[in-house]
Amino acid sequence: MYRILLALIAMLVCLQGFAAEKYKGPSALCPTKDGKTIYVVNRDSHEIAVLNTADDKIVRTIALDAGFFPNCAVLSADEKTLYVTGGGYKGRVVAVDLATGRITKTVAAGHTPTGAAVSPDGTRLFVCNQFTADVSEYRLPGLELTRTVKVVREPRALVVTKDGKHVLVANFIPLMPNNFPEDEYAEIYVASEVTVINVATGATKSINLPNGSTALHGMCITPDGRYVYITKILARYLLPTTQVERGWMNTAAVAVIDTTQLESENGGYVNAVLIDDIDLGAANPWGITTSADGKTIYVAVAGTSELITIDAVEMHKKLEADAEERARGTHRIEVSDDLAFLAGLKKRVRLPGKGARAVAVVGNNIYVGMYFSDMLQKLDETRLRPTEIALGPAPVWTPERRGEVHWNDATLCFQHWQSCASCHPDARTDGLNWDLLNDGIGNPKNTKSLIFTRQTPPTMWEAVRDHPNPPPSPTAIPWDTATQGIQCIRTGFRSILFTMPCEEISGDIDAFLLALKPVPSPFLVDGKLSERAERGKRIFEDPKVGCATCHPAETWFTDMKIYDVNSRTHFDQTSYFDTPTLHEVWRTAPYLHDGRYVTMKEVFTHGLHGDVSGDVGGLTDEQVDDLVEYIMSL
Repeated sequence: MYRILLALIAMLVCLQGFAAEKYKGPSALCPTKDGKTIYVVNRDSHEIAVLNTADDKIVRTIALDAGFFPNCAVLSADEKTLYVTGGGYKGRVVAVDLATGRITKTVAAGHTPTGAAVSPDGTRLFVCNQFTADVSEYRLPGLELTRTVKVVREPRALVVTKDGKHVLVANFIPLMPNNFPEDEYAEIYVASEVTVINVATGATKSINLPNGSTALHGMCITPDGRYVYITKILARYLLPTTQVERGWMNTAAVAVIDTTQLESENGGYVNAVLIDDIDLGAANPWGITTSADGKTIYVAVAGTSELITIDAVEMHKKLEADAEERARGTHRIEVSDDLAFLAGLKKRVRLPGKGARAVAVVGNNIYVGMYFSDMLQKLDETRLRPTEIALGPAPVWTPERRGEVHWNDATLCFQHWQSCASCHPDARTDGLNWDLLNDGIGNPKNTKSLIFTRQTPPTMWEAVRDHPNPPPSPTAIPWDTATQGIQCIRTGFRSILFTMPCEEISGDIDAFLLALKPVPSPFLVDGKLSERAERGKRIFEDPKVGCATCHPAETWFTDMKIYDVNSRTHFDQTSYFDTPTLHEVWRTAPYLHDGRYVTMKEVFTHGLHGDVSGDVGGLTDEQVDDLVEYIMSL
């Protein structure tokens, strides 16, 4: 009897652990025109939940492939078909017959399809492909791929103008050199861009956003088609990270673009308004939409789990007044620096749960998807009191999942200005240089990806956080570095989030970082090295070239040592920098510790990186291309 009892207890523990990983992860909401139904994209459970808004009940679910991980769903013009994007590096678009719930067609897309939109006439579907940095255009209803248009970097959202002539694409993070010029009076500009695609010709142009714009998560177009709103972070990366008060490091903003002025010199960019309060941040704004009449803007704020409402009519009046003052040369302060600009024009509603990402308006109600809590919050436009709609059982978070929640939680920061994800979205890079104080002041460094950071000490570009016992191999669990890993997290809380760390939270974040897995490179062909990359691998491993000396494959492509590779600038206080892992290097541009090179080819042709210990300079142009192809495939 005792053994049976123990077996039952063990079974219950296993079932609980299994259930803990059954997350829903609502990441997008797609309502029908009549508002009777909302299609909820549950990314983590690979399904579409069909919500009846009459009683707010899930009436059925549409199962997708286990490895699909849906990101977005849009309806056809007749609302008989739902187009769903997803599939990771094996990107796909699936067409779901809503009468039967069956997938009627599946077509290939780029790497990690995300945002999507159908043209106003219903004849085209446009899809963002995040890691191939392009937009696919499909002819409807057959879903035939007609063309693919290159954009800038990691497109995550797009909209089609009301006349169907243009597609506006939000590029998530910047792709620009980041190094500071030696001339202290010279200007530096690094920002994400909005790409405008001419549908007739496929030609593109860029709309420049304010310096420091990054993390362009959400995008919507007003019902009349006049304005496009984009959520983003406005990073103050030019300042040393000595404090966070009043948005010293990061602020949250909504960019405004006038679609009637797309052909103008500035591409129709109007301004960017801050949605924070003077002493309380609204970190990591995500989804955005408007009321049916366009008079109110709704923003789902992921970092602080809030809904923010903005009086769009009064906001535009103030923006017009500012433009007039600017024309006269009498404006007081830049709108994108004014934390009081929306004072009296916005409301903030704290939502139960974690991870407010998706938002949709149905009639007089607002629905917000709480990604980590597996629920929707419903609010009446007038009362703004949230009511919970559960999408399944309350999630039981594993330590890794709790760590991911903490990573994205800005309420752990003093005054809620930023989360870990503000500078490390998905624990990777924001494409900016920051002057962190762990290695002195006045020497900014490029933001590192944190993939395999815990397995490859020391950390930071100057290796200021060291550990004497690195793990013996990539397959070993680095228990001997656990204490050091948590110590690094504690330091981050104190010196970047400006709060006292909690041991339990630090441990969970450590578990999250340890669980990170690299994303397959878009340079791979059917998951394998191309012929060019195979040639590049032989060059990489050639002792005369010397790449594998410092970047050995058996230890995450780093020997975990520091070297002088002739990259020191006049800002730096040392010539020796950490050897980074080359895993996912394809998504970590710009390169070197100061982000001076946008492409890996520039690292070798302009920087002659590797000539200190090998003969990279002796390679032909074709050999350099082969080498780059291999490195970018890792």
